[in-house]
Amino acid sequence: MSIFDRMNRVVKSNLNSLVESAEDPGKLIDQTILDLEAELKRAKGDLVSQLGTSKRLDKKAQEADEEIQGWENKAVLALKAGDEDLAREALRMKQKAKQGKDNLLQQANTAAAEAEKLQSTIETAEQRVADLKAKKSTLAAQVRAARGAGGRSGGAVGELDRLTNRIDQFEAEVEASSVIDDDPKRAEIEARFRALEKKSGGAVVEDELSALKKKLEGA
Repeated sequence: MSIFDRMNRVVKSNLNSLVESAEDPGKLIDQTILDLEAELKRAKGDLVSQLGTSKRLDKKAQEADEEIQGWENKAVLALKAGDEDLAREALRMKQKAKQGKDNLLQQANTAAAEAEKLQSTIETAEQRVADLKAKKSTLAAQVRAARGAGGRSGGAVGELDRLTNRIDQFEAEVEASSVIDDDPKRAEIEARFRALEKKSGGAVVEDELSALKKKLEGA
Protein backbone atom coordinates (compact mmCIF):
# COMPACT_ATOMS: atom_id res chain seq x y z
CA MET A 1 0.00 0.00 0.00
CA SER A 2 1.38 3.39 -1.02
CA ILE A 3 1.77 6.40 1.26
CA PHE A 4 -1.20 7.93 -0.59
CA ASP A 5 -3.47 5.00 0.26
CA ARG A 6 -2.37 4.95 3.89
CA MET A 7 -2.81 8.70 4.36
CA ASN A 8 -6.21 8.71 2.67
CA ARG A 9 -7.41 5.89 4.92
CA VAL A 10 -6.34 7.92 7.94
CA VAL A 11 -8.06 11.08 6.71
CA LYS A 12 -11.30 9.35 5.66
CA SER A 13 -11.55 7.38 8.90
CA ASN A 14 -11.06 10.48 11.02
CA LEU A 15 -13.35 12.50 8.76
CA ASN A 16 -16.18 10.05 9.49
CA SER A 17 -15.46 10.26 13.22
CA LEU A 18 -15.43 14.04 13.05
CA VAL A 19 -18.89 14.09 11.46
CA GLU A 20 -20.54 11.27 13.38
CA SER A 21 -18.84 11.19 16.78
CA ALA A 22 -19.65 13.31 19.81
CA GLU A 23 -15.96 13.31 20.76
CA ASP A 24 -14.09 16.59 21.13
CA PRO A 25 -13.27 17.72 17.55
CA GLY A 26 -9.98 19.19 18.71
CA LYS A 27 -8.84 15.78 19.91
CA LEU A 28 -10.01 14.11 16.71
CA ILE A 29 -8.11 16.57 14.55
CA ASP A 30 -5.02 16.18 16.75
CA GLN A 31 -5.30 12.40 16.37
CA THR A 32 -5.62 12.80 12.60
CA ILE A 33 -2.40 14.80 12.58
CA LEU A 34 -0.63 12.21 14.75
CA ASP A 35 -1.79 9.38 12.48
CA LEU A 36 -0.65 11.25 9.38
CA GLU A 37 2.74 11.96 10.95
CA ALA A 38 3.08 8.24 11.76
CA GLU A 39 2.47 7.42 8.10
CA LEU A 40 5.03 10.04 7.07
CA LYS A 41 7.57 8.46 9.42
CA ARG A 42 6.86 5.08 7.85
CA ALA A 43 7.27 6.57 4.36
CA LYS A 44 10.61 8.09 5.35
CA GLY A 45 11.72 4.63 6.44
CA ASP A 46 10.73 3.34 3.00
CA LEU A 47 12.75 6.18 1.45
CA VAL A 48 15.86 5.29 3.43
CA SER A 49 15.46 1.65 2.38
CA GLN A 50 15.05 2.62 -1.30
CA LEU A 51 18.12 4.84 -1.21
CA GLY A 52 20.07 2.06 0.47
CA THR A 53 19.02 -0.37 -2.25
CA SER A 54 20.18 2.05 -4.94
CA LYS A 55 23.58 2.57 -3.30
CA ARG A 56 24.07 -1.16 -2.70
CA LEU A 57 23.32 -2.02 -6.32
CA ASP A 58 25.57 0.76 -7.57
CA LYS A 59 28.40 -0.52 -5.38
CA LYS A 60 27.93 -4.08 -6.69
CA ALA A 61 28.03 -2.72 -10.24
CA GLN A 62 31.33 -0.99 -9.57
CA GLU A 63 32.73 -4.15 -7.98
CA ALA A 64 31.93 -5.98 -11.23
CA ASP A 65 34.73 -4.00 -12.91
CA GLU A 66 37.25 -6.19 -11.09
CA GLU A 67 35.65 -9.35 -12.48
CA ILE A 68 35.55 -7.87 -16.00
CA GLN A 69 39.24 -6.99 -15.85
CA GLY A 70 40.01 -10.42 -14.39
CA TRP A 71 38.50 -12.23 -17.37
CA GLU A 72 40.41 -10.03 -19.79
CA ASN A 73 43.64 -10.84 -17.96
CA LYS A 74 42.80 -14.55 -18.26
CA ALA A 75 42.18 -14.15 -21.98
CA VAL A 76 45.62 -12.59 -22.36
CA LEU A 77 47.17 -15.40 -20.35
CA ALA A 78 45.46 -18.02 -22.53
CA LEU A 79 46.68 -16.31 -25.73
CA LYS A 80 50.21 -16.18 -24.42
CA ALA A 81 49.95 -19.92 -23.81
CA GLY A 82 48.72 -20.40 -27.39
CA ASP A 83 45.21 -21.51 -26.36
CA GLU A 84 42.93 -19.34 -28.52
CA ASP A 85 39.76 -21.29 -27.67
CA LEU A 86 40.32 -20.77 -23.94
CA ALA A 87 40.96 -17.07 -24.56
CA ARG A 88 37.69 -16.88 -26.47
CA GLU A 89 35.82 -18.48 -23.55
CA ALA A 90 37.40 -15.99 -21.15
CA LEU A 91 36.22 -13.12 -23.33
CA ARG A 92 32.71 -14.59 -23.39
CA MET A 93 32.76 -14.61 -19.60
CA LYS A 94 33.97 -11.01 -19.70
CA GLN A 95 30.96 -10.05 -21.85
CA LYS A 96 28.64 -11.84 -19.43
CA ALA A 97 30.16 -9.94 -16.50
CA LYS A 98 29.69 -6.65 -18.39
CA GLN A 99 26.02 -7.47 -19.01
CA GLY A 100 25.63 -8.24 -15.32
CA LYS A 101 27.13 -4.87 -14.46
CA ASP A 102 24.78 -3.10 -16.88
CA ASN A 103 21.78 -4.84 -15.29
CA LEU A 104 22.91 -3.80 -11.82
CA LEU A 105 23.34 -0.19 -12.93
CA GLN A 106 19.86 -0.22 -14.47
CA GLN A 107 18.35 -1.56 -11.24
CA ALA A 108 20.28 1.03 -9.23
CA ASN A 109 18.98 3.83 -11.45
CA THR A 110 15.40 2.53 -11.15
CA ALA A 111 15.68 2.43 -7.35
CA ALA A 112 17.11 5.96 -7.32
CA ALA A 113 14.24 7.22 -9.51
CA GLU A 114 11.67 5.59 -7.21
CA ALA A 115 13.38 7.19 -4.21
CA GLU A 116 13.20 10.58 -5.90
CA LYS A 117 9.46 10.16 -6.51
CA LEU A 118 8.91 9.09 -2.90
CA GLN A 119 10.90 12.07 -1.64
CA SER A 120 8.68 14.41 -3.65
CA THR A 121 5.58 12.65 -2.32
CA ILE A 122 6.75 12.99 1.27
CA GLU A 123 7.47 16.69 0.85
CA THR A 124 3.98 17.29 -0.56
CA ALA A 125 2.36 15.25 2.22
CA GLU A 126 4.36 17.12 4.87
CA GLN A 127 3.02 20.40 3.51
CA ARG A 128 -0.54 19.10 3.68
CA VAL A 129 -0.07 18.07 7.31
CA ALA A 130 1.49 21.45 8.10
CA ASP A 131 -1.58 23.14 6.58
CA LEU A 132 -3.87 21.02 8.74
CA LYS A 133 -1.85 21.87 11.86
CA ALA A 134 -2.08 25.58 11.12
CA LYS A 135 -5.86 25.42 10.78
CA LYS A 136 -6.72 22.86 13.46
CA SER A 137 -7.98 25.37 16.07
CA THR A 138 -10.24 27.08 13.54
CA LEU A 139 -11.52 23.76 12.25
CA ALA A 140 -12.28 22.46 15.74
CA ALA A 141 -14.20 25.67 16.54
CA GLN A 142 -16.21 25.29 13.32
CA VAL A 143 -17.19 21.73 14.26
CA ARG A 144 -18.24 22.77 17.76
CA ALA A 145 -20.31 25.63 16.38
CA ALA A 146 -21.97 23.38 13.82
CA ARG A 147 -22.77 20.74 16.42
CA GLY A 148 -24.24 23.39 18.68
CA ALA A 149 -26.48 24.53 15.87
CA GLY A 150 -27.41 20.95 15.07
CA GLY A 151 -25.73 21.08 11.66
CA ARG A 152 -22.69 19.76 9.79
CA SER A 153 -19.48 21.78 9.86
CA GLY A 154 -18.80 22.48 6.22
CA GLY A 155 -15.51 24.24 7.00
CA ALA A 156 -13.82 21.44 8.94
CA VAL A 157 -15.25 18.61 6.86
CA GLY A 158 -14.46 20.51 3.68
CA GLU A 159 -10.85 21.00 4.77
CA LEU A 160 -10.35 17.28 5.37
CA ASP A 161 -12.12 16.54 2.09
CA ARG A 162 -9.71 18.89 0.32
CA LEU A 163 -6.75 17.18 2.00
CA THR A 164 -7.97 13.83 0.65
CA ASN A 165 -8.54 15.30 -2.81
CA ARG A 166 -5.03 16.80 -2.86
CA ILE A 167 -3.50 13.45 -1.98
CA ASP A 168 -5.63 11.76 -4.66
CA GLN A 169 -4.56 14.33 -7.25
CA PHE A 170 -0.88 13.92 -6.47
CA GLU A 171 -1.26 10.13 -6.59
CA ALA A 172 -2.83 10.41 -10.04
CA GLU A 173 0.07 12.58 -11.23
CA VAL A 174 2.65 10.05 -10.03
CA GLU A 175 0.71 7.14 -11.56
CA ALA A 176 0.53 9.02 -14.87
CA SER A 177 4.28 9.55 -14.72
CA SER A 178 4.82 5.85 -14.08
CA VAL A 179 2.65 4.93 -17.08
CA ILE A 180 4.77 7.20 -19.27
CA ASP A 181 7.98 5.71 -17.84
CA ASP A 182 6.65 2.17 -18.40
CA ASP A 183 5.46 2.81 -21.95
CA PRO A 184 4.92 -0.70 -23.43
CA LYS A 185 6.26 0.51 -26.80
CA ARG A 186 9.48 1.56 -25.12
CA ALA A 187 9.73 -1.78 -23.30
CA GLU A 188 9.26 -3.63 -26.60
CA ILE A 189 11.98 -1.57 -28.30
CA GLU A 190 14.40 -2.15 -25.42
CA ALA A 191 13.69 -5.90 -25.55
CA ARG A 192 14.48 -5.97 -29.27
CA PHE A 193 17.75 -4.13 -28.68
CA ARG A 194 18.69 -6.59 -25.91
CA ALA A 195 18.09 -9.44 -28.38
CA LEU A 196 20.31 -7.73 -30.94
CA GLU A 197 23.02 -7.18 -28.33
CA LYS A 198 22.86 -10.86 -27.39
CA LYS A 199 23.22 -11.92 -31.02
CA SER A 200 26.13 -9.56 -31.53
CA GLY A 201 27.91 -10.87 -28.43
CA GLY A 202 29.85 -13.41 -30.46
CA ALA A 203 31.07 -10.70 -32.84
CA VAL A 204 32.18 -8.61 -29.89
CA VAL A 205 34.17 -11.54 -28.50
CA GLU A 206 35.86 -12.11 -31.86
CA ASP A 207 36.68 -8.41 -32.18
CA GLU A 208 38.17 -8.36 -28.69
CA LEU A 209 40.12 -11.53 -29.39
CA SER A 210 41.59 -9.99 -32.55
CA ALA A 211 42.44 -6.80 -30.68
CA LEU A 212 44.20 -8.72 -27.91
CA LYS A 213 46.17 -10.80 -30.45
CA LYS A 214 47.32 -7.63 -32.23
CA LYS A 215 48.23 -6.08 -28.91
CA LEU A 216 50.32 -9.09 -27.91
CA GLU A 217 51.97 -9.25 -31.33
CA GLY A 218 52.97 -5.61 -31.02
CA ALA A 219 54.26 -6.00 -27.45
